[in-house]
Amino acid sequence: MNYMKKWKLFSIIAVTLVGLGINLVAEATLMKGVYDSHIALWFWTGLFGIIAINAGLSFMGEAVKSRIYAELKQKEDSNGRMV
Repeated sequence: MNYMKKWKLFSIIAVTLVGLGINLVAEATLMKGVYDSHIALWFWTGLFGIIAINAGLSFMGEAVKSRIYAELKQKEDSNGRMV
């Protein structure tokens, strides 16, 4: 997989996971405060939200790294030498 394809895939996954994580954490907050639900339900929802946010940030870092490598490779190919 070349760097541009990796960047596109990882950036889409990253945005999706961060958005999902934020929604899950917000839902867990509402469950705890408003619905007075069982502790296990809001705890696990919030935990999975935090996990999704961290995974999304990790994918975002990989996407940025892949984009940098792609641009360096493109610059190297256009100049015929490494910059």
